[in-house]
Amino acid sequence: MDELRVLLVEDDDDNRELMAEVLAASGCEVLSAASGQAGLKALSEHSVDVVVTDVGMPGMGGLEMARAAKTIAPNIPVVIVTGWAEREDIARARGHEVDAVLIKPVDPDALTQAVSDVARGRGRP
Repeated sequence: MDELRVLLVEDDDDNRELMAEVLAASGCEVLSAASGQAGLKALSEHSVDVVVTDVGMPGMGGLEMARAAKTIAPNIPVVIVTGWAEREDIARARGHEVDAVLIKPVDPDALTQAVSDVARGRGRP
């Protein structure tokens, strides 16, 4: 994968570390944030190619984070990672805030493929 700068927003330390390692091993530069608010701050301070965010986070959830990210950077692709079924919310977000959806536990190959695809405009929710 070409070197992409990925903003990874995940409140679970273990999941965030694992996904960051997978993305870094595939050649991505990874900026990590433990909350939606921290992710938006990082997005406003750094240029990134793709946002990967967990849906179920305390405070600002991933769909709210995705909407706010698109306000800051309208063309930024967003990959949503979810471990529970908020299918109705995700269905409404597809094609708007969300460019791809991954279900936890996230397969490392699926994660790197989704990031690569959305970065090249091939994301399909």
